[in-house]
Amino acid sequence: MERGLAVLLSESNAEKELLQKAANFSDCSNAPLAVLAVVSPSEYDSVAETMDLIGEIEHTSYDDDAIFEGLHKNTRDIVEDAIGDMAVPHEIIVQVEEAGDRADVVLETAREHDCDHVFLVGQRRSPTGKALFGDLTQKIILNFEGDITLSME
Repeated sequence: MERGLAVLLSESNAEKELLQKAANFSDCSNAPLAVLAVVSPSEYDSVAETMDLIGEIEHTSYDDDAIFEGLHKNTRDIVEDAIGDMAVPHEIIVQVEEAGDRADVVLETAREHDCDHVFLVGQRRSPTGKALFGDLTQKIILNFEGDITLSME
């Protein structure tokens, strides 16, 4: 592996465990790790509302940069907890995207950062669920030209 991409779509235990496995793999192969946190617009709005409430108490205001910094810090805390004492070079990327666009964001981020390995947690869905809602995991598997480590939730 020359560079891995660990994808965080939630803060589930399965994703934290997979992030730790990605860090171990990265550490063993001396490869940097990019961590992509994909946040929904509603999650972004929730953080913005919280920051607005804090701003009212502190008599200040927070802009989009401050909100992204908060999302970035949250992701950094998750990554540092998973990596622990390992000296894994890593980069954190935060994107706000609708659920339907997440596979494209993962694929584009992997291309932009020259990642040859993707670490992803998939969700089990029935064939009907896949037909109705699409399947992020399937789209990445079919369109990523590299190795994929997949853990099912």
